[in-house]
Amino acid sequence: MTPAPTTQATVDTNAKWFADNDQYIENQSKLECYRHMKRAVEREVRGAERLLDIGNGGFFNFDTALAGHVTAVDLFLKDGPGPTANSTFKNGSFLELPFPDASFDCVIQQNVLHHVTGRSVRENFANMEKCLREMYRVCEPGGKAVLLESTVSRWFNLFEQVVYRPVLWLKRSGHPATFQYTANQLLKTALDCGFELEEFAWVPRGRWLLQFGVVWPAALTPAVPVKLVFRRPRSGSAK
Repeated sequence: MTPAPTTQATVDTNAKWFADNDQYIENQSKLECYRHMKRAVEREVRGAERLLDIGNGGFFNFDTALAGHVTAVDLFLKDGPGPTANSTFKNGSFLELPFPDASFDCVIQQNVLHHVTGRSVRENFANMEKCLREMYRVCEPGGKAVLLESTVSRWFNLFEQVVYRPVLWLKRSGHPATFQYTANQLLKTALDCGFELEEFAWVPRGRWLLQFGVVWPAALTPAVPVKLVFRRPRSGSAK
């Protein structure tokens, strides 16, 4: 079977939406769920010497001083120094990270995978797998990969698969079209890439969540944040 292509259909809309979106950043800082995520990230990045933050949106929601050096990569960032003394910005795509193999001892992504959408459901799953393989590639043997991602139940994922193409065709402005996965889909794909699972935990949602860039009561959204921590084995290669 021919592999599905890995193309991101929403590059321009993602870049337009997230670049200089101060309101989005402010909303995150106010909500309990994202404070839980901040604590979860800081626990994992503490002591990292070379940390990669993928798709960070141009701002850090954690204390970069916990790591030796932090490199942030995103579609709309310009190569250069970051906002802190020990950070660097790099322009690049999650689908093709602009770094050599085994460049980092810790790699993190927060709520990025559901934005790396293609022109079809098949491309979405191919993109998600390619992203996880890129995380594996740039993570050094023995290094850590941390995923904090908004996930949905199996039934809602099936609903997304049915409506994705019409939504992608209809949506011309505002928040880009997204595609959320189940936690088990992320877990299985990461293991297939060669990672070993270190931790699986649900992140408390609190009363409010951001959905399509809008603050919603958590009870009215299907999203459930998950924290997945993986290790790249010290021996062996990607599957």
